[in-house]
Amino acid sequence: MSQLQLDKPTIQSYGVALSEKLTTDFFSSKDVIKGEEIVRFTDIEQLNFFILMNLFDRWKEEINRLKSPYFNYEEEEVSLALKSFVNKVSRHIAVRKEFFKPLVQKAIVDTLTYLISPVEFIEQEFGKIDQLSKSDLADKQKFFKLYKDTITLWFEKIEQSSKEFFSAKEIIDLYKASAPRQHTVQYSDPVVDKFNQLLKLNIAVAASQQANVDRLYKITPAETASVNETPLPAGSEQPVTKIPENRISQQFSKPALTLNEELRQGSTVGTSIAERLSKSKIEDIKSSIPLNLKFLFINVLFDGKVIEYNEALAHIEECSDFETAQQVLIEKYSKKNKWDMHTEEKNEFFQIIERKFY
Repeated sequence: MSQLQLDKPTIQSYGVALSEKLTTDFFSSKDVIKGEEIVRFTDIEQLNFFILMNLFDRWKEEINRLKSPYFNYEEEEVSLALKSFVNKVSRHIAVRKEFFKPLVQKAIVDTLTYLISPVEFIEQEFGKIDQLSKSDLADKQKFFKLYKDTITLWFEKIEQSSKEFFSAKEIIDLYKASAPRQHTVQYSDPVVDKFNQLLKLNIAVAASQQANVDRLYKITPAETASVNETPLPAGSEQPVTKIPENRISQQFSKPALTLNEELRQGSTVGTSIAERLSKSKIEDIKSSIPLNLKFLFINVLFDGKVIEYNEALAHIEECSDFETAQQVLIEKYSKKNKWDMHTEEKNEFFQIIERKFY
């Protein structure tokens, strides 16, 4: 049997193509995807749960950014209220395509990396954190569906530790102490087969789209280590061969859809904030801004002033074109609130406003 061998550029290219295919198929008949639909999004359970993990990681980041420096969030009453709010909102997930596609893209790359080299994935996922609490780590466990024996042993070691907080190195070392030293995954693996049913893993990148792949590649945390592990059927583990970083697998000879063919079917590739936004026209700006972005815009761009935020949107609705709307925002609100015109929040806000005038 052939051993599965994929290098990073190939995985990244595949993530771009498959995420476009999956999201285009799903959103052809729906405006949003809900939490229960994400759990069943594909037949690959690990992929679905990595989408959820990425979503909740981003949601936590946004909640932390919403915390004002003027209030004590450690106060028990405030802490409980915030936790209650987060729990309630998390039960009402509804994500539009432009925001869902980047989550799928990353989850595909994460799933294949974890399948082929679990240690590399854990280093990538936890390597850049300062520290995590035992409870935060415990929250992560439910998202891991492959290699359950290793995951269970890993979290047992964490739970048995007297420490309440763990550095990145400690988390990774505990995982390495729990994982088999070597394992392989075959091209016939059931998880690989499910990926192939969605889109063949043999991806050729069109030269005209290489810049998009390169941009995605730069966004993903860089890893310099070679892929020197590879998993077995969805849950077992054993030996591997070192794969040079730049070597594309020679194993794949079956006919496949190339990225170029996918793009010819009407797909668009892009991972920047601007590209994540839909190109469809919106009629009402206020109702088109999701709750999490609304709080972010109010906090970052309008200094926490809800009335001023609503006033700005009302002014924009009266504008005849995007240029006029930009001028109103810059003259009336950006100077007053000292906007940094290069921030992601400002760019994303303006992208949404622009859709009003398509």
